Amino acid sequence: LRAHRDWDNVGRYEYPGAWVRRVASNLAMSRFRRLKSEAKAVTRLAGFGTPPPPPTIAPEYEHFWREVRSLPRRQAQVVALFYLEDLSIAQIAATLDVAEGTVKAQLHKARTTLARRLGADVGEHT
Repeated sequence: LRAHRDWDNVGRYEYPGAWVRRVASNLAMSRFRRLKSEAKAVTRLAGFGTPPPPPTIAPEYEHFWREVRSLPRRQAQVVALFYLEDLSIAQIAATLDVAEGTVKAQLHKARTTLARRLGADVGEHT
């Protein structure tokens, strides 16, 4: 909706798709944080013992995504954009408004950390 509303400006960007992905990512994170805060507030105000559970993740992926979420923010973003969105290094750099070298470095750090935490062999391809 924002891209459509602001297309006169967005359409002139070098990578309008990157802008859309960045805005969508920011909105999703904001919504998730807001829902989490609201759930905590409702729990506190209503006197319930525990907040409602977060959305469920398939059990076989739960540990992996918990580890991804525990990475520094930029590393987690790069991992999600690279593996979930299947974006290239250049596209991720444009989306996050950082240098390609920064994306490569963050992806390398994230892969190395995840491999170590998940017990995978850290070979030459990390």
